[in-house]
Amino acid sequence: MKILFVGQKNNHDGYLNDYMSDLLLHGLRGVYGNNVIDHPGSIHLYKNQAKNFDKSRLWGKGITTSNILDDYNLIDRTEILTKIKKKFFDVIIYGSVRRNDDLLDEASKFNNKIIFIDGEDDNYIETKYLTLGLYFKRELKFHHDKVYPISFAIPKNKIIEGSLFNPKFLLSPLIPGRLKTYIYEDELSYYNMYQNSIFSLTYKKAGWDCLRHYEILMNGSIPIFLNIEKCPTFTMWNFPKKIIFDINKKYESVLSFYNPLKIFKKKFLNLQRIGNLFTYKLKNFDIQKYLNNNNELLDYRLNLLDYTKNNLTTENLAKYVTGKLKN
Repeated sequence: MKILFVGQKNNHDGYLNDYMSDLLLHGLRGVYGNNVIDHPGSIHLYKNQAKNFDKSRLWGKGITTSNILDDYNLIDRTEILTKIKKKFFDVIIYGSVRRNDDLLDEASKFNNKIIFIDGEDDNYIETKYLTLGLYFKRELKFHHDKVYPISFAIPKNKIIEGSLFNPKFLLSPLIPGRLKTYIYEDELSYYNMYQNSIFSLTYKKAGWDCLRHYEILMNGSIPIFLNIEKCPTFTMWNFPKKIIFDINKKYESVLSFYNPLKIFKKKFLNLQRIGNLFTYKLKNFDIQKYLNNNNELLDYRLNLLDYTKNNLTTENLAKYVTGKLKN
């Protein structure tokens, strides 16, 4: 399949990356190889282009989503407009349509098949695109006859092979929203932190879908996902929400080992949970004894890893999107 992938513009201001767009492009390249032409060229995704951009312009420090593609110069990005007019491409995908819909007039005028990806954190649907092609919305709150759900994914080679048997932490040291815990400057240290944590705290921020949820899973940790039962059905549609909810319900007391943090005390804790917070002490806590008393935790971690490998990779994402076109 020959695909033109129109990504986010390489603007002189703002961030270069867009998670939804970048992860889908990675998956498409994994499935269809160099038949996928990214325009104007997502340089931050290419290993041999790292010297050409300022890493401070990457949201999330570029961890997980930068330097994940090869062969930037082997992609033929010439005569794009001519190819659109001749319907050279089997489909044109707008990876971040609300940020860049360049060449859409030509694409629609010459009856190209078009897919629109709306990866923004809000629930807004740009209806002007619905008659022109297939529309995928990341934070899809309700069923819509002309809109498909879509969510983040993970490059398969980032997923660890198995969980660590001797983790250091009951709950990961990184607390989302607590900036002083954001001490990890590179992928290795960031991933090691999650790999050494039985549980890791996460929750909804601007939107429900968040790359952090997937980074926790791919490193063999179990998400303590606050209020996951309130996540809309069509948001994070293929995430193992029910499995994680059941585990969280059983191990809710994990949060009781820690002092209440404002970031979730105000928003998430009911009276019973607040009372339980003072029942336990982390002092002299024996993590190996805890694992011995809860030996099913290793199985939970391995099962979630298997689910991630089988359902949440970027290649799965790419096949899902192009499969809707075929159907």
